[in-house]
Amino acid sequence: MKQASLQQPTGAHHIEHIIIGTAGHIDHGKTSLVKALTGIDTDRLPEEKKRGLTIDLGFAYLDLNENRRVSIVDVPGHERFVKNMLAGATSINLVIFVVAADDGIMPQTIEHLEIINLLGIRHGIIALTKKDLVTDEWLAVVQEDIKKTVTGTSLEHAPIIPVSVVTGEGIETCETAIRELIARAQTQSSRRVFRMPIDRSFTIPGYGCVVTGPVLGGQIAVEDEIELLPTKKALRVRGIEVTGERVTSAFAGQRAALNLAGVKSAEIQRGYELSVPGYLQPASAIDALLRLIKSAKTVLKNRARIRFYLNTAEVMGRVVLLDRDALKPGEEVLCQVLLEDLITTEREDRFIIRSYSPAYTIGGGKVLRYNTTRLKRFQEKTIKTLKILASGNLPDIVEQVYLNNIHVCRDERPFAPTVDDVSRQVNIHPSTAEDAIAGLVKKGLLLKFLVEGKDIVVHRDVIAAVKEQILSTLKAFHKENPVKTGIEESQLRTSVATGLLPALKKVKARAGESRPKSISGEELHPFLFTAALSVLKNEKAIKITDNKLSLMDFRLEVSARDKGAADKIEEAFLKAGFTPPFAEEVVTKFGASGKAAISLLAEQKKLIMIENGLYFHATILNKIKELVRDHVAKNGPMSVAQFRDLIRTTRKYAVPLLEYLDAIHFTKRTGDVRIVL
Repeated sequence: MKQASLQQPTGAHHIEHIIIGTAGHIDHGKTSLVKALTGIDTDRLPEEKKRGLTIDLGFAYLDLNENRRVSIVDVPGHERFVKNMLAGATSINLVIFVVAADDGIMPQTIEHLEIINLLGIRHGIIALTKKDLVTDEWLAVVQEDIKKTVTGTSLEHAPIIPVSVVTGEGIETCETAIRELIARAQTQSSRRVFRMPIDRSFTIPGYGCVVTGPVLGGQIAVEDEIELLPTKKALRVRGIEVTGERVTSAFAGQRAALNLAGVKSAEIQRGYELSVPGYLQPASAIDALLRLIKSAKTVLKNRARIRFYLNTAEVMGRVVLLDRDALKPGEEVLCQVLLEDLITTEREDRFIIRSYSPAYTIGGGKVLRYNTTRLKRFQEKTIKTLKILASGNLPDIVEQVYLNNIHVCRDERPFAPTVDDVSRQVNIHPSTAEDAIAGLVKKGLLLKFLVEGKDIVVHRDVIAAVKEQILSTLKAFHKENPVKTGIEESQLRTSVATGLLPALKKVKARAGESRPKSISGEELHPFLFTAALSVLKNEKAIKITDNKLSLMDFRLEVSARDKGAADKIEEAFLKAGFTPPFAEEVVTKFGASGKAAISLLAEQKKLIMIENGLYFHATILNKIKELVRDHVAKNGPMSVAQFRDLIRTTRKYAVPLLEYLDAIHFTKRTGDVRIVL
């Protein structure tokens, strides 16, 4: 049964998939401006009321008209609470950047601007507050100063709107500008898997645990099963609110309050996230593209300890520079960030770093992937891989997944990446993953096969490596066995596996630092082998004769000497009847020609191997079968001794012959006797 929600449903508003955030120096009027726009005081803490100072995130909503509503996050401006500001800023799509007319540009103005720029927030307005406290001349000076300050940043073209919350001047202009920007702002995509970082967790009597945060992707509905990260605890959604209204679902680009079953609010911290079970993996290392801001006070040295901020999480860590020993202000670098606690992240998440002590913003960038291993520095292949990820080219990135996941062994891992694997690793919706894979298949970079009723997709270079190894193995086999028509499939697979690893290393070189797992013949995945064989058959590069594989242009080559030896040996086996010579006796008498002749006669099915080194002529075997069939028909089940006497041979021949007849299901042993099937 569904649980009661926090409030009764109203369904009065369409909630825009846009989150607006404030930014700016302390006491420049951010909270007052939000109140003037919305009528809501976002200072909710008693200490905030007492001190008149925003300490933590505040939340409001703006009614654009009678049925449209948008969420607003008000952030603190004091330098001591920048970490709280960051917890709210990383999810916003549109910023109201506040500068007080009487103070102008201040330290936190600069830091907040750098943060907005590093986070890639491209849409916003600059509210020049407290207009009523200055002259028009002074206002013009501050406006020019603001224009110079934002030049070269993401807010370079943002409109500057003078406002006064005292007189109300400019408030309506702000609202109009916000409406226009909403139409252009890029929203978070619902065509992604659900994800929500948590910025608050509290208990409501009668309802239990409630968490709030921005929905970064996908959607969530009442009664959905979700996972709490990094603890990986399974939870259920009892109820949902968006901007104070009870709803049945929340979407990307909205702020939501979720009533959760299966957890207490004390178990959840700011920085935890919610997502679909199994989609995101907690990580303590990320590979990233990092830029140091131009105003940084010093270079960033390799392994420098920093404060790392991503979504609502704050974690201590160290930056490993992969191609240099120090990063200068204004430079960009590929790096790995080693974190002291687990975080949850996706490709292209934006992050901020601040110096360890004293804490101030020094840079930021985007996540390229989470990692479970530490990267080696100054590795050309590693840097090449990360550059592909940094490019943001989705087909290239998906191709990397297939090159980085060559599982040639039969083990617990999937043989090849599935759509879900690509979805998780690239952090895209499964339908987007399907489209990207289909595009790569169309280009021929990925190959699609139907093996044992299953669709599998493999990179063409992997198939090419296996094909090459199959062909070279067959070529070597034919050279060593010129009188054999081919090799059995199981034997070929074992031989191919032995030499496949070097070939795959060349393929893996395209994928950077990863290395293929060593393999043995028994472990080589049959799907991979079958897929490569199917391509070779379609290309008419190989053929199958009597269930044996060979190169298409292979022909038996028998010398006159070997042919003469084969005729003599065949005659000897026919004459020997039920007591033929063992192979080693033949080789001793005829030498190399004897070995080749036996192989030739076996290929021609004139000689049949009963056990290792023991052959019977096919004509003699057929005669033995007739004798056994007649004997059992007349006398009933036959013992070993009776069989030995029947064909007038010794036990040395009788026992292997009976075991062979059992193996081919001509006879069946029951106790100490045989019957004919």
